[in-house]
Amino acid sequence: MPYRHVLVLCDGSSKGYDAVRAASELAVRDHAALTVAAVAELEHPGRCSSFGVGGWNDTLIEAADKDLDRARGVVEGPARFTVLTGPMERALADAERQLGCDLIVLPRPGRGLGRIFRRDHSKAVGRRTGCQVVPLP
Repeated sequence: MPYRHVLVLCDGSSKGYDAVRAASELAVRDHAALTVAAVAELEHPGRCSSFGVGGWNDTLIEAADKDLDRARGVVEGPARFTVLTGPMERALADAERQLGCDLIVLPRPGRGLGRIFRRDHSKAVGRRTGCQVVPLP
């Protein structure tokens, strides 16, 4: 059965752009809508920071926007690009419900140090959503 709406996470890593490319090819194949999302996990005002929480959050959103700008270069066909805010699992689950997605594509954590510093969110996202969640590539 073909997918109707694919949501893919772009995290700014090489694996993230590979996931965007694969999701884009899948969306073109199935004539599905494609949403490419970057997540900015914003800090709460109660946390201390010499940079200032507002400035730090602006920087996080700006970095997510830059990740999406680079992702535009690997997408085939039309797509929506959006920055989501909040904890990753919740932000993706909220987007899935709002957009009516039937597939979420996530980049798989790398090997070695990449696996240590980046956790696999696919199981946590899958528990919060009503659609299929696939880590690629």
